[in-house]
Amino acid sequence: MDKDMLTYLIIGLVIGFIIGFIFVSVISPKARKYSKVKHELEQAKDELIAQKQMIAKHFSHSAEILDSMAKDFRRLYQHMAENSSQFIDGDKVTSLDFDSNSDSDETKEMIIDKQPRDYSDNSSGLFKADEHKS
Repeated sequence: MDKDMLTYLIIGLVIGFIIGFIFVSVISPKARKYSKVKHELEQAKDELIAQKQMIAKHFSHSAEILDSMAKDFRRLYQHMAENSSQFIDGDKVTSLDFDSNSDSDETKEMIIDKQPRDYSDNSSGLFKADEHKS
């Protein structure tokens, strides 16, 4: 064997390994499964990014709506505060006291002479011996 033949043999082996590697990578079930899983992973990542953007958009829109509601409530409160004096005389207005009870005067008059007992004088019959036991 001379040098040229050895060189062609080495080049042929290298090209054969490269073609064999490509052939096995494309056709083998593991390579197909790997490419399928990789594609699904990329698709899942894209869906996750889209979902995060959708959630961020939803919360920003909700915040805008709540801000608008707060501004409308402030406007309503200011309107009610400004116009309430037109309809009600300031001297005739009585403040509503929701904390005080109308029964408070009556309860102050009631005086308990002695503290109630936690038990009764009569027996309940719970521990009474059963006469009809067989």
